[in-house]
Amino acid sequence: MAQGTTLVLLHGLGANRHVWDGVAELWKGDVYAPDIRGHGEAPWRAPYSFGAMAADVAEVLNRDYSGVPYAVVGHSMGGAVGLALASGWFGTPPAGATTVGVKLRWSDEELSRIPDLAARPPREFPDRAAAVEWFMKLAGLHGVLADDDARIAATIEAGVTGPLHHDAERRVTDGREPARTDPPGIPEPPEPLDQSSLPPAWRTAQDPATIEVGPPDMAGLLAAAKCPVSMAIGERDPLVAADHHNDLAAAATANPLATGVTAPHVFGGLGHNAMVEDPHAVAGWLTKLPGFADAH
Repeated sequence: MAQGTTLVLLHGLGANRHVWDGVAELWKGDVYAPDIRGHGEAPWRAPYSFGAMAADVAEVLNRDYSGVPYAVVGHSMGGAVGLALASGWFGTPPAGATTVGVKLRWSDEELSRIPDLAARPPREFPDRAAAVEWFMKLAGLHGVLADDDARIAATIEAGVTGPLHHDAERRVTDGREPARTDPPGIPEPPEPLDQSSLPPAWRTAQDPATIEVGPPDMAGLLAAAKCPVSMAIGERDPLVAADHHNDLAAAATANPLATGVTAPHVFGGLGHNAMVEDPHAVAGWLTKLPGFADAH
């Protein structure tokens, strides 16, 4: 049984729990960092919504941390999951909630592409290096850290899987987007494939349908928060900027617990995955937030 306040760390879309390893190693208290459904070692299980993801986390907290206070910090998609927990809809709300790098503005083009991207099968690659490159792009780490950077070794190991077993439902890619080779409604079982004729297939450990989660209802989440809420961004994050937080002014006014979200903390020189790039900076900031001091 955990003692004191537990720090809950939630990863973003396309990533896994290991993006928080650096912060977890620095933390002096108890830490719970799960793989969110559809990612890492978690099952691929629809629906993919912030509520469903929060319910998964709450189930473990209610079962294994019953009666133990907790504080939650979520990166990007995980930030919205953490704010859903802050509502108290899924059980006891945290003592404090904070986010890092939550995208606040979505273009019509981005929104229109979600259904198509979610319906595609996982991309497969003939070698691990190509799958790693794709994973780095999905997790927002490509071009930020080298593939052989020790800080993300565990993240990559958990984010890429293969070689995969080949069967009649094999999905292939030839430089274009992948496509199924098995049309529905085949009346007779297909002939077994010659496994030796197929290259080994690698893919990322993420269900493409997780993109269905879409943009969070930040106004609704912040209005419902029942604990102090803080937000942060990386100075070089291409997905969000400090002035985007002005969009949250009405929600901040409506809930005194969220008054600070219009002026996010800015991690100087860091990008979207600030906790990976400089875990010391993120861990140090967390210790100063309401509800987090007891966790540390």
